[in-house]
Amino acid sequence: MLITKRFLTFTVRLTVSLLAKSASAQDGWPAPEAMKGTIPNNPRAQTLDPALIRRSSDNKLFLYTTGKNGSVWTASSLYGPWKDEGSAQLREFGGAPSIHRVDDTYYLYINNHEFDYGSVGVTDPAIHTWEHNSSFLAASSKTLEVGEWTQHGRLEIDWAKKYNILDAALLTIDDGGKRQNLLSFGSYQQGIFQLPLADPPIKIADGANGDIKQLANNQTKAFKMGPTEASYIFKWKEWYYLFFSSGRCCKQKDGSWLDRGDVYKVMVCRSKQARGGFVDDKGVDCAAKSGGKEILGTHNNIWAPGGQGVLVDDEAGGPIIYYHYVPYDVKTKTPADEFRFGWNKLNFSSGWPEVI
Repeated sequence: MLITKRFLTFTVRLTVSLLAKSASAQDGWPAPEAMKGTIPNNPRAQTLDPALIRRSSDNKLFLYTTGKNGSVWTASSLYGPWKDEGSAQLREFGGAPSIHRVDDTYYLYINNHEFDYGSVGVTDPAIHTWEHNSSFLAASSKTLEVGEWTQHGRLEIDWAKKYNILDAALLTIDDGGKRQNLLSFGSYQQGIFQLPLADPPIKIADGANGDIKQLANNQTKAFKMGPTEASYIFKWKEWYYLFFSSGRCCKQKDGSWLDRGDVYKVMVCRSKQARGGFVDDKGVDCAAKSGGKEILGTHNNIWAPGGQGVLVDDEAGGPIIYYHYVPYDVKTKTPADEFRFGWNKLNFSSGWPEVI
């Protein structure tokens, strides 16, 4: 009887899990992969902005997220269980961590709102607003462990009203036998931009401020200028895929949400060049014509997915997309007051990424 009971319990759980997956798939997108134990989350109504990486020495996973002074979760498997390691001990006003490995070193970039652009001669009063006062801090580590990061200070990107210096993502390419490090960034204003970093990538390259390229700017009904941010460039075969979030990540100042068409959704464009020429699946220019192919949006009990990145992982058998989302109560039509971590596999067989 004990064996039978256990088998029935397993069958019921498996059936419920499959039904949940099927329900989400009815909207064209699957539910996030199931995870054991506590799902990494931010229990406050504040974004999560996950940065996921697996340590090469022992395959331990590290998930750095936004939160007051950042937060860190670790696991041995993508499926959990995940352990809450507490504060990332970075900067109190730092957010949207981005982590990348170059050779045997991990590099981290975070948003920071403490730098005074007036100290470098910028006189525009917009430098005192949240939308225009951000900068990046860079750090490096051999271990990824909390407290084992060497701080390298601010990346000295010139201030400009056409972008906010938020949401860094590093792409390393082979440029004629020489490594080139490219940093994409941007939030609202005129969208996603990119400039070269030095090698190692702890400061901008010589002449980088004169070599800033615009990559994408996607508009929605509520944001005619384009609510485009959280870029991540990933190369798969001959294509560079530019993933980004379009829409409002979070609640409005009055505590309400915009409608589902104007909240976060994951978009993608592609190019055979890392520095521009990105178009969507219909050939629409992503920088000049608001192009972008939506690959993951609000569906069933998943609200405003975004803040994404891509990781090729052996455990998953290939590339995955990871992101945050807000749990949504379908009955009451109410988003929760928290953000959670989710991930799914990606299928590139059509030439465009499909969330599966």
